[in-house]
Amino acid sequence: MTGNAFTNTAKHDDGLPGSRSRYGDFVAVDDNGDFTYYPSEAAVLDDFEYVAEAASIFDRAGNDYRLTLEDGRTLRIGAPLGRVEFTWLREAWMNDRHRETRHHRLLRFYPKVLEPLVAGIFETLCLELAGEDTQAIQQTQVPWTVETNGHVSHLKTLTDVDGLVGSLGEPRKATVRDPFGHLYRPAPRPRRLLRRHGGRAIYYVEIEQQPQGPAATKP
Repeated sequence: MTGNAFTNTAKHDDGLPGSRSRYGDFVAVDDNGDFTYYPSEAAVLDDFEYVAEAASIFDRAGNDYRLTLEDGRTLRIGAPLGRVEFTWLREAWMNDRHRETRHHRLLRFYPKVLEPLVAGIFETLCLELAGEDTQAIQQTQVPWTVETNGHVSHLKTLTDVDGLVGSLGEPRKATVRDPFGHLYRPAPRPRRLLRRHGGRAIYYVEIEQQPQGPAATKP
């Protein structure tokens, strides 16, 4: 499988069981356990080379798919197999976040039910592709916000947030809100770890706010 696809962060839609999300986008988990966002079925098929390379492909409604061969030659996404299995998906997501920490800088709580887990995976993967001018932000005009010392700044991407937070004298005192309403506290990474492992300098750790659904486990 090749590198990350580009982003589309439209709001989560449950859809109908057994039917595809109207947004037409997917997240795939490959045979190495890596999660990648794809804006379309065509993008998925362009990135995979054989059936067993995808352990799971799911849409925003949580429908689970596999790759199949049409007429024995052409790779396609098959019919939905039902909802993606929650326990497997949660464990695979946690393993991916812990294994590739330098690529995953939004450290959200882990939901305990399927629908917010699926929605959160789509949101997080899109937001972490920080250099992209995402379609959803263009459509909804919902920015990132950074509050520090009573001042609120509105920013377009995670890259912009990095620039502002990195310029603060005490970045850990800032509060960051993403376009989906999740709150974070910046956690700058020690320079010695940056030199050793590479990656960006700032992580964002989700913090508590007014509960709006089932309890979740902290990252």
